[in-house]
Amino acid sequence: MRAGRGRWAGMVLLSVLLAAGCRSACDPQEVLHRIVFPHEWVGDIDSQKRVSEPSGICWHAQRGTLFVVGDEGDLYEITRDGARIRQKRIRAADLEGVTYDPATGLLYVAVEEAESILEIDPESFAVLREFVLPREFGGRTLLRAGGEGLEGITFIPDSRHPEGGVFWVANQAFTLSDPEDISAVFQVELPLRTRTGAPRITGYFQPGVIDLSGLHYDPVTDHILVISDAINLILEYSRAQRLIRAQAFPGDNQEGLTVDGEDFLYIAQDTGGILKLKWRR
Repeated sequence: MRAGRGRWAGMVLLSVLLAAGCRSACDPQEVLHRIVFPHEWVGDIDSQKRVSEPSGICWHAQRGTLFVVGDEGDLYEITRDGARIRQKRIRAADLEGVTYDPATGLLYVAVEEAESILEIDPESFAVLREFVLPREFGGRTLLRAGGEGLEGITFIPDSRHPEGGVFWVANQAFTLSDPEDISAVFQVELPLRTRTGAPRITGYFQPGVIDLSGLHYDPVTDHILVISDAINLILEYSRAQRLIRAQAFPGDNQEGLTVDGEDFLYIAQDTGGILKLKWRR
């Protein structure tokens, strides 16, 4: 545990309680319901650690499988029970998040330090394109070279958008005091359909916590889930970046999450293992 993480966790949970309006008179079960992520434990579908350092995970509804990326540059396709379908070393790079576009089925993988996004064919695992993100927005450097870098990615489909939707990416930072390497979630547009122009940041928000390590867009609620590994916290936001709730999150070294079509939630743990939970919405 990094120095100060315990203090951060205590401050965040206290804030959650106060936001929920709870004082000493609150029923203990009500308090737990408000601050603990509601789930039923299923198990670790990769207890044998066949996936090396999983750092991002994505449910692909069209294929009915999960895609996982690792710190050593590997991409895996596995079943919902953890059986490996195939694996490929994409490149010698730190892959830190994976998502997909439901309209095309293509995968998009975040590369830490390079601050780029790879477009990958889910059938052949071939890299089709690479998009390098800008480090500046509004005349300011917000993604400093040599910083912690991209740690999470999710795609939000929008049929009205000329590119078919937008991405949200998380920049990992272990301090809130560096104005050039901020702990934030950025909205990003890539030329997916038009194939013209450069990638661009169109906005961002700062949750106010460190170590943003994973993102997932939930089409059922139209909300975005954000996790912080440092303080074992899951934050739920509206598309307008309004915080809906914040809850304690199970697991350890959580660096990726996804939800399948049956409300099973999967957590990729960087130290090994992929947890499977039943999300009690």
